[in-house]
Amino acid sequence: MAKPFVAEQIVADFGRRSPLAQTLVGTLAEAARAHDGVGYRRWQRLFGSLYGHQPADQRASLRELVKRYARDNESIEPGPLEPGPIEPGPLEPGKVLFALQTYYAVLVKLLGAQVAAGRRTQLSPAVLLRSASTAEERQRVIWRLENGELLAACGVAGHVEPDVFSWYADIWSPALDDAIGRLATTWADYEIVPEADGIPSQNGDLSQIDRLKVLYHDVLPRAVRHELGEYYTPDWLADHVLDQVAYQGELDGRLIDPACGSGTFLMLAIRRATKWFTSNSGSNRKAGDPSRQTIERFCRQVSDAIVGVDLNPLAVVAARTNYLVALADLLPEVEHLTIPVRCGDTILDCRALGASDSHSDADTEAAVGSKGFDWVVGNPPWIAWDHLPEAYREATKPLWQKYGLFSLSGTAGRHGGGKKDLSALMTYAVADRLLNDKGKLGFVVTQTLFQTKGAGHGFRRFQIGEDGPRLKVVRVDDLADLRPFGEAANWTATVVLQKGRATHYPVPYVKWTSGNGDGHGKQRPLVAEPIDAADPCSAWLVHPAAASSDVRQLVGPSDYQAFLGANTGGANGVYWLEVIERTERGVRVRNLAGKGKRTVESVETIVEPDLLYPLLRWGNVQRWRATPSAWLLLAQDPVTRSGIEETRMKIRCPLSYAYLRQFAELLRSRAAYRRYQGEQAFYSMYNVGTYTLAPLKVVWRRMDRQINAVVVPSLEDPVIGLRPVVPQETCVVLPASSLEEAHYVCAVLNSRVVHELVAACSVRGGKGFGTPGMLEFVRLLRFVPEDRLHRRLGTLSQKAHDQAAIGAVDDDLVHEIDERAMEL
Repeated sequence: MAKPFVAEQIVADFGRRSPLAQTLVGTLAEAARAHDGVGYRRWQRLFGSLYGHQPADQRASLRELVKRYARDNESIEPGPLEPGPIEPGPLEPGKVLFALQTYYAVLVKLLGAQVAAGRRTQLSPAVLLRSASTAEERQRVIWRLENGELLAACGVAGHVEPDVFSWYADIWSPALDDAIGRLATTWADYEIVPEADGIPSQNGDLSQIDRLKVLYHDVLPRAVRHELGEYYTPDWLADHVLDQVAYQGELDGRLIDPACGSGTFLMLAIRRATKWFTSNSGSNRKAGDPSRQTIERFCRQVSDAIVGVDLNPLAVVAARTNYLVALADLLPEVEHLTIPVRCGDTILDCRALGASDSHSDADTEAAVGSKGFDWVVGNPPWIAWDHLPEAYREATKPLWQKYGLFSLSGTAGRHGGGKKDLSALMTYAVADRLLNDKGKLGFVVTQTLFQTKGAGHGFRRFQIGEDGPRLKVVRVDDLADLRPFGEAANWTATVVLQKGRATHYPVPYVKWTSGNGDGHGKQRPLVAEPIDAADPCSAWLVHPAAASSDVRQLVGPSDYQAFLGANTGGANGVYWLEVIERTERGVRVRNLAGKGKRTVESVETIVEPDLLYPLLRWGNVQRWRATPSAWLLLAQDPVTRSGIEETRMKIRCPLSYAYLRQFAELLRSRAAYRRYQGEQAFYSMYNVGTYTLAPLKVVWRRMDRQINAVVVPSLEDPVIGLRPVVPQETCVVLPASSLEEAHYVCAVLNSRVVHELVAACSVRGGKGFGTPGMLEFVRLLRFVPEDRLHRRLGTLSQKAHDQAAIGAVDDDLVHEIDERAMEL
């Protein structure tokens, strides 16, 4: 009996725990190691274009991939085929990923060919492989699969052509022949053929694409997918975007997904097009078969009207198969079917990067055609500028500048403005090149584009270039609380833009809450407008429409300036220390070796006490209370804002210098050091000024969900003596000149009114929440000792600190702080 074509069965037969996957991935990885050919080198170049600057073999999750495929479950046996599971050690993790993606590509291509052959009542590739009597015959079948010949025989064009994953067909071996034979035998057990009334009931609805997603998620571990930034768009979210751009499936207009991934938007668009065509052609397949001519016309219109492009060839393979599956039921009644999904870069010509000969800009133009599009939809790649490959940054830099996406000074960029996201560039590039006038664009983007000072400043110009068409914000949906991508720590939003229209504020802004990531959250209608009325590109203030005037009264520049805490540049394990004891020579310390981005050697040594300061880490800071938990070795001149000159350091603190010298190579390799301080002492840090060593300061955590401020005086330590406390860079510092002033500031910052204002114009929990820049719009007035209300707020803060030191803060006290702050 044929196996049901359902997710559970597919994962059981082809998932990473299956003997087949263990064997075939191992065989392909061994082949890639033995044959370092053109295919792998092309894949390496493309890998960098897709996933950023870090080499594959340096990614921790990919190093774990070797072990996971080796012994993920000790009870699983690889079966009789050789070479069996991958042994850790000799294989490069990059080649294991290459083999894994090749394995998935073969599965998906076979699926497409199986579906087409079943609809055309021809022998499927699985049957052809199983019936072949020699290795040479099986190799020929695979070549016919890889070059599209098998699909062409079924009247399907554009589904497959030789690509970066076709390499294995050139290096046929006995082990590969055995593994492919086993694969064909397993596939042949699935009977994917139509019945009189359509698809066999045991197979369910083939137009549901969850099976390819489920298989990919199973084959490639979650940690690897997340590190590569691969998040598949849920169907409900894609449907929501199509709803918002008002796409009903009209075939007299054109739609493109310029970063189509596995084809979710394309599949759903085809589903809508089918309904639209049926209602507008007077044809209903269930009521009576339409003419062959009508179906041919429908398929031609779909191929012209619904188009996909993606830079990732693996995604293109999946998207083409999904496109074919969506129309598979019509194959018996059409002579030719074209799949308009191409591998290409809708931002750049891929040939400029040398990524691959097979997906040049010509391929993109072939898919796009000479006409523009009435709808552009999709989920563009979310890759930060800093994570893009150097070649891609250089190649795209003119476009970032052309569209005004680099709109801040170098200094502002350093403090967050440089965190540009590739999704912003793709939004403007496709709106410029692909979208027709009056056409609509609907994208899934990061919500930080709307509520961060730097990263989204240029994006919020909503104009293509200096003199180009304007873009009207039709609607934004804030899905950050809904978490549509599950455990992924991202802030999701959807935006709809209309070309050729200007944006007028306030704009509709819908916040989704109380959902489970399944699209069933509550929707709260709000409005958004620039927080700085003089700067239309400033971060958005989001609020109820009826509260516009009340909210505006709270906005204004602060009389105070705040700063980020001390930044080691990723070398916390070097600078963060545990004090063990005082000795005659100095202070015995041990570094917190596992606390940085890189694990460093654990060292116990003696240093001078002169450069040791109590360290406040993010977790040490609470509302009204803070307790340092480590020490910071700060070899920094706060006045010059650079590392203490090495000649002075050797004389003044030779023990500390000798300790740091052990880590010189690591410290010189820090990205922040290379970028900003390469000519300074190798132990220089970042974000250190006179404010860092202020004896009295107010500190709060950024990236929090509310402002949790605390007054932090200097600390008297029995071993080190009196020292100002230094917070790390995930905290914010506001120096104060007196204890009364510090408590006044702390009370206001911890008040409900400030929380609501900050939450209205930044992403709670996001990197931009609670940054020093928030004081540009929180109207925090300078402390006036003679002002009764100021003094009262300071007194209330002192009481709150006293209560927090021994337990919980009284609710009545919190309520009065809120009332007095609102009065202020």
